[in-house]
Amino acid sequence: MKKLIALVCASMLIAFTAHAEKRIGISAAYTMFDSSGTETTKSSDEKNSASKDEDVVVPSIFFEIANDSGLALGIDYVPVEAELGASTNARTDTDTDDASDTAGDNKASAELSDHITIYALMPLGDTFYLKAGLARATVDTTETLATGTTYGNEDVDGRMIGFGLNRDLDSGLFFRAEATYTDYDDVKLNGSFNGNAAGDSAVRNTVDADVDATALRISVGKSF
Repeated sequence: MKKLIALVCASMLIAFTAHAEKRIGISAAYTMFDSSGTETTKSSDEKNSASKDEDVVVPSIFFEIANDSGLALGIDYVPVEAELGASTNARTDTDTDDASDTAGDNKASAELSDHITIYALMPLGDTFYLKAGLARATVDTTETLATGTTYGNEDVDGRMIGFGLNRDLDSGLFFRAEATYTDYDDVKLNGSFNGNAAGDSAVRNTVDADVDATALRISVGKSF
């Protein structure tokens, strides 16, 4: 991630002159995450699907460099984790071969962390603008499963598009309101056995998950 940030910063400095306008600011985004996934139990090949909607307010900081025409390149970083959803279910095993397969309480949740977006902003006149970029984040999974299976973490990429309104204020201050949509790539997580005595090392499941996010963002910044 650090190498990616350094590469983007270097590219921004090369693409824009030393006299380009620089902008820095903070944002608060009311974000609606739409998460869905399917867990496949290896021993029985049973598929269990679920979906979860989660609405959270996500803060971020951003930095931009803009040329004389107003075209800007920027980096947006979210310094906190965003929960994608949590669920709990109790299952009664139907496979008499290994009662540890699915029986018991299963608690699962996931979080999005280290979220960074590299974007371009193109003005439409003096007020409106279009925005497009590439996002990357880490999906952190936390679970307590009766099978003893655990799932690791996985990096995920996404594509973002948006539309917004910009108002310049006094002393270089500016205000923005925008709506964005981010489509993240599908994530496949392979379960690993954690040594729980209630399970069997052959009982390792897989999860296929998809996450989309729609955000309504308010930003305040300063140009210099």
